[in-house]
Amino acid sequence: DSTPQPIPAVPAVIRPWAPPDVDAKEYVVASDVNCSTDELVQRTQARTMKQMANFEKFLATEHIEHQDVDAYRNPGPVKAKDFTYLVFIRKTKKDSFFLDEERDGGENLNAFPTSLASHGLVGLGVFLLNPDYQSDIIYKCEGLAEWRGQAAWEIRFEQRKEAPSRLMTWKNNRGVFPVALKGRVWVAANSYDLLHIETDLREPIPQLELERDHLIIDYGPVKFDHGKTSLWLPWYAELYMQVHGKRYHHRHTLSN
Repeated sequence: DSTPQPIPAVPAVIRPWAPPDVDAKEYVVASDVNCSTDELVQRTQARTMKQMANFEKFLATEHIEHQDVDAYRNPGPVKAKDFTYLVFIRKTKKDSFFLDEERDGGENLNAFPTSLASHGLVGLGVFLLNPDYQSDIIYKCEGLAEWRGQAAWEIRFEQRKEAPSRLMTWKNNRGVFPVALKGRVWVAANSYDLLHIETDLREPIPQLELERDHLIIDYGPVKFDHGKTSLWLPWYAELYMQVHGKRYHHRHTLSN
């Protein structure tokens, strides 16, 4: 039979444009180490609140890079801009703080490198470990892992469905929308300092057409010029968004 056979279709290559969802990959933890979630959360909260008590405000330079990602998942040219970033730390009551973050020109979308402006990266880690927010969140210690070469406790978190999100909101011309998160936190095993956070949407937000919002933040010690004091702050953050059928990639770096 000389009838030509159909050529099998070549499957399309799907390029990864963002890291996988936090629940779509495996994490390595020590098999023989147990941890108490309540004790770990309390110690990390105490460490975070103690550091916040040392400061009223600080300035930094924020460098932002933005890329659109096309339909073939190829990143476009980088649009970048530097801002002066000012953070006020306001004590609301005993062992509780509120962070008010301001960016010169950062609320004006004409000054931002894109029509999507992110705000509050410094505050996210503090609010996530703030006793005032604890009732909104389910924490689970998953074990002893490693981050940047040091032992670190790994904690999974997810916002409760019965509690409207206070950790993240989206604002557009139709109003303000709460955005519920899930993710993981890595905390230094010896000092309980925050090392790393990865978050994703708990579920997509249809009214915003928001399919992905994947955030990665790396933290570390920052020394201040006026003395030996240091504060644990974000060094670097990356944000991957899929909204209105389009994809975006942001990088934020704090310095000075």
